[in-house]
Amino acid sequence: MEVVGDIFIFLLLQPMLNGLVMLYSLLFESMALAIIALTVVVRVAFYPLTIKQLQSSAKMQALQPQMQEIRNRYKNNPQLQQRETMKMYREAGVSPLGCLGPMVVQFPIWIGLYWAIIKGLGNLPGSFVYLSQRLYSWLPVGGEVLPLNTEMPWIIGTLDLSAPDPTPLMPLLVAASTWAQQRIMQPPAMTDQQRQQQQIMLFLFPIMLGFLAFTFPSGLALYWFVSNFITIGMQGFISGWGNLIPGRPRVTANATTPPTPQLETRSNDGSEPGMDGEDRRGSDSARTRRTRTRPRRRRRPRR
Repeated sequence: MEVVGDIFIFLLLQPMLNGLVMLYSLLFESMALAIIALTVVVRVAFYPLTIKQLQSSAKMQALQPQMQEIRNRYKNNPQLQQRETMKMYREAGVSPLGCLGPMVVQFPIWIGLYWAIIKGLGNLPGSFVYLSQRLYSWLPVGGEVLPLNTEMPWIIGTLDLSAPDPTPLMPLLVAASTWAQQRIMQPPAMTDQQRQQQQIMLFLFPIMLGFLAFTFPSGLALYWFVSNFITIGMQGFISGWGNLIPGRPRVTANATTPPTPQLETRSNDGSEPGMDGEDRRGSDSARTRRTRTRPRRRRRPRR
């Protein structure tokens, strides 16, 4: 476990602390601006993954009618339903896990920022000592900016970024931005059950993050809010504003329209798809009438 902790400090925590100190020195010694700049840098670094995530989300939304058709057609055969769904994904070039890539990659960033704020940005003497030991020796502004000022002007008084927000403003901003991000990326519901599930997730996840923002340092809540705000803007300009702005149509020009899957419907008697019993009987009787009404050849009279 000590080896894992040392690797975590060397690869993630120490670069995070030094990056925050460098941004802090460049941005008027404001830790709030440093965290905002760090958020922008992270989102720019993961821009290709974010674009793939947004495009995959747009394609998944466009596939909702075909997915519902497969569910209705093979509702009594789960294995065939899963096979046809995966076939549809392959033909459309969509991966169901494509939307989770940026979230999985950014998860270590959240952990590193959390421990950087807890360990090195606090106002306690132990935080000052820990930060002094983790700064790079070649950093030009190493000891000149210490101790760090983690306070920022807030709507009500002054907010300490190394401690939880005593007011509900920052948690409400985190919850509202999370709700807006989910709302803009939410696909249209095809059934009442799916609509109920979407409504539950639409409010459950923002409430959970808002509650965590009450207990986590305000610096991490600021990172969440700015990251959600950037994602909402990118989603709006790439694939439309979805359900966030009423009356605005969803833009799907940048997303490739997936082909409609060809569903095989073959009956047990070997007949052609889409032909019921009456049509088959009608076609057989028509074929019989054409055979019977075929004109006969006239015999030539003998001389």
